[in-house]
Amino acid sequence: MPEIFSKLRTFLVLGRISNLPTVWTNCAVGWFLAGGGMVPEILWIIGGVSLLYIGGMTLNDAFDVKWDRENAPERPVPSGLISVGSVWTLGILEMAGGIALLHLKTSFHPIPLIGLVAAILLYDWIHKGWKGSVLIMGICRALVYIGAASAVVSQTSNLEVPGPVIAIAIGVVLYIAGLTLAARNERNPSGNKTGHLVRLMLMLPILFPLIASSMTPSTTLQMAFVAVTVIAIWAWIVICRTTLSKSIPAGIAFLIAGIALFDAGILAFADWRAALACLGAFFLTLFLQKYIPAT
Repeated sequence: MPEIFSKLRTFLVLGRISNLPTVWTNCAVGWFLAGGGMVPEILWIIGGVSLLYIGGMTLNDAFDVKWDRENAPERPVPSGLISVGSVWTLGILEMAGGIALLHLKTSFHPIPLIGLVAAILLYDWIHKGWKGSVLIMGICRALVYIGAASAVVSQTSNLEVPGPVIAIAIGVVLYIAGLTLAARNERNPSGNKTGHLVRLMLMLPILFPLIASSMTPSTTLQMAFVAVTVIAIWAWIVICRTTLSKSIPAGIAFLIAGIALFDAGILAFADWRAALACLGAFFLTLFLQKYIPAT
């Protein structure tokens, strides 16, 4: 029995499973902000994208095995918990399962689907050798928002995505790029400070509720609600930055968990039930990060 739990934990660590709830909230934002309702298709989208996320994270260890052996011996492959061949097989099967689910069970447009798979694999392949790959990581997240939205607006063969979703997706690219730049200092003891540009990129989620609220009628109550969500997001980012200055791994984990909080702030103007679910995903991510490393 202990061996089974050990293997299960290995799979969870490989897939960075603690961050998975933030992927679910990305799907929810794209879907509900584009006008989607509480129907089974959103669950298929979440399932398919989750498999792509886990598969991409698993393959990340396969691509990075040489680097990990020299710099991160605690990772599953260099520590001997699983063979590199098994990691390749597992990652490919997870990616294939995600593609199949999204293609067969949802209206996820082929263009963002192909783009998402390509971006995941490209990032895994080149991220250790090219600093600009931080943008590719952001594009991966952005394509989740766009793909989920495309499944709602699927009456034609054209890729149609509402403007606010695109605007938020662009902001997410820059936020994730800033987060990834900060994370690259994780194993550099002297690199515990982030530059001005990175700090600016990490503040972009403050704009997300403003973008989402543009889709609803402007009232005094709405303006007050916008202020509350902006302040909540600002407060969390300040907490993250303070934590980051003391502990880079902890700060990065908080910044990743914050994605679900930002998504909740967005969905507060689209579907309150989905917003509450995203808020729950935020706390779930923080809980899971206590047991499974976020990075």
